[in-house]
Amino acid sequence: MIMSIKKPIIAILVTLDTKEAEGYFLKERINTYGGVPLLVDLSMRKYTPKLGRPDIGNEEVARVAGFSIDQVNNMDRAKGQEAMAKGAIKILKDRLSKGELHGVVGLGGTTGLSLNAMIMSELPLYMPKFIVTTAPEEGSRLVSGSDITLFWSITDIAGGEKVNTIEAEVLNRVAAAIVAAANPLPYSIEKRPIIFATQFGNTTPHIIVAKDYLSKQGYDVVAFHTLGKTGGYTMERLLEAGMAVGVLDVTTHELVDEVAGGVLSASFGEKLRLATAGLLGIPQVVLPGAVDMINFWGPETVPEKFRERCAYEHSKGVVTLIRATAEELYMVGKIMAERLNKARGSTLVIFPLRGFSIIDNEINAKPRPGAYCQRMVRRDGEFVFEGTNKPWFDKQADLQLLKALLERLDLSKPNIDLLVVDYNVNDPEIAAFAARALDEMIKGRWKKGHYPYLAEAMDPNRVIKDPKTLLSR
Repeated sequence: MIMSIKKPIIAILVTLDTKEAEGYFLKERINTYGGVPLLVDLSMRKYTPKLGRPDIGNEEVARVAGFSIDQVNNMDRAKGQEAMAKGAIKILKDRLSKGELHGVVGLGGTTGLSLNAMIMSELPLYMPKFIVTTAPEEGSRLVSGSDITLFWSITDIAGGEKVNTIEAEVLNRVAAAIVAAANPLPYSIEKRPIIFATQFGNTTPHIIVAKDYLSKQGYDVVAFHTLGKTGGYTMERLLEAGMAVGVLDVTTHELVDEVAGGVLSASFGEKLRLATAGLLGIPQVVLPGAVDMINFWGPETVPEKFRERCAYEHSKGVVTLIRATAEELYMVGKIMAERLNKARGSTLVIFPLRGFSIIDNEINAKPRPGAYCQRMVRRDGEFVFEGTNKPWFDKQADLQLLKALLERLDLSKPNIDLLVVDYNVNDPEIAAFAARALDEMIKGRWKKGHYPYLAEAMDPNRVIKDPKTLLSR
């Protein structure tokens, strides 16, 4: 439940040595709209202020980070930003712990954008976090995977002693927005245990069936659109925050983009996709949903080495899919096994023999037949997609993922199981079973290899008892 705050405290993050007029104007407007402004100076050098003194000076920010402002001034620019960000994060988190911070707004060009993004990405989810910047397009990649909101400044944030008319209009509206966002009307909502799920257009039929079952069991099913940093990466971070009791990881396709160089990888630095739930002991049901497709944006973004492959125009000019090869799928299976082997909680991998997505299905399948490959052809300077008679579904390639799982998944562990079923990932039978299995895990009733409810969802004859025979054939 959200509680109303009479006067929300709003931190303003700005390098006052170059943007003094804007910082003080925004402070005045926040105060006018009923907020309590806290002006924080992030300037990386000593200077003589003209319009007043900030509430928290840059010397204090540097000191909290363990430096003097002179030391920060002598650092490389990037190192100086890191130092000031470190100090600001400590100051803001301290105020947050005391209930003395309800929103944050920052100003800047590219340097200010980077500095503000570093700071705000360490602040809690849902707290209003706004950045007013001259570079919103460049900023999108910096704030991706967080709930930071970008505002375009329209003009340069030029500093001086007075704001211009356009700056005044933009900052006035930003002040109104941040105060309102930090002080929303109270509401109440039923609290239910949360299950995280992963979803793509190509796995939506599975999620619809599973969500219906799990919702009836009293869960709040929260699905993430697996678009890389805003999808699987964000889900992994929220798992770290302890928000979910279980994971229905139907759509693990971000792994094939990680392997093959697609645009939707969700592993960054030490934050690896398909790792967090296992390490934290959170129950998980995992499927290789949509791993048949490497994702790119418009056709012009597809690297030359992929342009002769089986392709599919998913959405015109926006998303182009390239069929994953046997070698790439083997690597995906290897990564899945390596990361899942570290799982401490109940973990079930379900492998669907009849395809990993809507288009990765047999051509005559009912009710959803699979797709045919398309060919990318450049004509009159533009790419067009021509039809072929080659099916997208490639069972032999898909089986290489199973081969890697059978070779590398540690099935000697009592908490890890693998089930191979003669279904497509989107068939309602497999979705109903996956949802039921996850429910049993969360309730502590799951036991490896023991699925008395299996016949309620699937035909037992379509469960492969010895999957290694598939590879030998």
